[in-house]
Amino acid sequence: MPRLLGERVMLREYRADDIGDIRKWVNDAETTRYLSTRFWPPQTMVDSEEFLSRMLQSSHNAYNFVIADRADERYLGQLDMFRVDWRLRCGELGMVIGSAENRGQGLGREALGLMQRFAFRTLGLERLEMEVHMENDAARRCYEKAGFVLEGVKRHAFFTDGRFCDVGILSILSDEYEARA
Repeated sequence: MPRLLGERVMLREYRADDIGDIRKWVNDAETTRYLSTRFWPPQTMVDSEEFLSRMLQSSHNAYNFVIADRADERYLGQLDMFRVDWRLRCGELGMVIGSAENRGQGLGREALGLMQRFAFRTLGLERLEMEVHMENDAARRCYEKAGFVLEGVKRHAFFTDGRFCDVGILSILSDEYEARA
């Protein structure tokens, strides 16, 4: 697995010792509020260990990275291309910054830029896509600053806080990335 280096962050492989940092956020309701149902609390230690075990295994249909501090490789979050459709040359992304103190600093945007460069220039993909819960304004701003465009909304596609909410589909194409790079 390659390491992708930015100014402040790197995308690196998962390591067994990341379990402690994952456990810090995985049961935090505010952090997991808009994440996949895979992360809905309560998450047991076994749940976290099984997740990490899957991330430690390689796959030709996924590229799973830890967002880490470039200086000391400290875990900050995760950016996973959890599904690649090689025929359509499309990758689907999911991201989390684990600690509230690290959000809003542009770390996610920088990590997305590294992933885009890898996906488009190294893997030769044509499209990256991701979902965002329409009420998650901070995530939407991050993704849009990274060049993703909202292309549609799935109505009442997620359940959180006791009610259904809409989910946006965002994407960036290879030529759009190159025009920004």
